[in-house]
Amino acid sequence: MKSNLLLRLILLLCLALSVSVFFLYRPDRWPLGLESLACLASAASFLILILFLWYFRARITNEQQIRNISIGLCIGLLWTVEISINNFIQPRLPYRDWIDNAFWAVITLAILVKALLEASRSGKILSGIRSGIWTGFSSGAVACLSALLVIVFGMAAIISDPLNIIEWSAVKDSTYTSQISVYFAFQSFAGAIMHLVILGIAWGLIFGSLGGLTGRLFRSRVSGR
Repeated sequence: MKSNLLLRLILLLCLALSVSVFFLYRPDRWPLGLESLACLASAASFLILILFLWYFRARITNEQQIRNISIGLCIGLLWTVEISINNFIQPRLPYRDWIDNAFWAVITLAILVKALLEASRSGKILSGIRSGIWTGFSSGAVACLSALLVIVFGMAAIISDPLNIIEWSAVKDSTYTSQISVYFAFQSFAGAIMHLVILGIAWGLIFGSLGGLTGRLFRSRVSGR
């Protein structure tokens, strides 16, 4: 129950920070324009997710799902470390890419192994899929929150990143704003949502399915069925 409540709290903070990004960083066409509207749409999506988790809380608080969410929240802290390294330590290329790939590999392996173990224990592929989705969703929520916190409270670090300065010099005359902070706020915002949707939910579904299938096959071979 506590892990479900914590996940809802994380999503609530993501909602509040998304609204903060909308008001703090204003593109030239604010409050219209794709960037601003995407920010509001994301805030609305967070609200829908919170209501979904609250309404179906009785169905997703069994022992397995509590365990999946709890482990996912812990895995999400790895994303927090990765995001912090990129934005505050700011390693040079190619070291930054190596670090990113290492974190992605470890997180992916953790989701895969967790799904495999769940499917092996239950003998059901669906157990692995559920494990992957909930673990990925929870870890992605933590990553999204971490990225949004950096956008709202750590913009000075983002715009001082040498790689970002080079990127800004290349696009500043052809983008939707004349302010470097606004540009990277929405670039980073897109990355935050990507961590939740792609590297969280979709990643969890893919590797949860793979882990579920592998775990089911392993269980079949061991039991001879």
